[in-house]
Amino acid sequence: MKVLERSDLRTMKEVRLVGEGRNDIVTASEALRIAEEEGLDLVLVSTPEVVPPVVRIEDFKKLQYEKKKKQKANRQTSDLKEIQLKANISDHDLQTKVNNIDRFLERGDKVKIVVRLKGRERDNPQRAHDLIDKVIGTVTIACKSNKIPGPIATAILEPAK
Repeated sequence: MKVLERSDLRTMKEVRLVGEGRNDIVTASEALRIAEEEGLDLVLVSTPEVVPPVVRIEDFKKLQYEKKKKQKANRQTSDLKEIQLKANISDHDLQTKVNNIDRFLERGDKVKIVVRLKGRERDNPQRAHDLIDKVIGTVTIACKSNKIPGPIATAILEPAK
């Protein structure tokens, strides 16, 4: 879409003026005069090759603002949320963490689950990996899980599309 000015209208003899109950073929200068009377812009809606070109009377800056606003709303932001667990977590605390993970996945965020082991807990790292498996099994939202190997048990959950 483009705002038409007098220099653009020299090449056009007639235009189709649409919008607000209008669908008339008028001269280009008449369409520009009507737009100026209303204090708005004359916007080219169709391609210039269309005969006659289709124009609409509207506020072009408002149109651009709404288009940007719509694009911004359509952008999906995906954050990475981190949930930290300990190997000796109680069932109720674990359920609270799982509820938070469900909420994050519903919003479309990725969730990183980290199980930290302290002191003598490091002697049995299998407990941390079992806890991660238990969390992934209790999550109610459909998601993809990627376990990251290493000394710290880590998994990343992504919402299924």
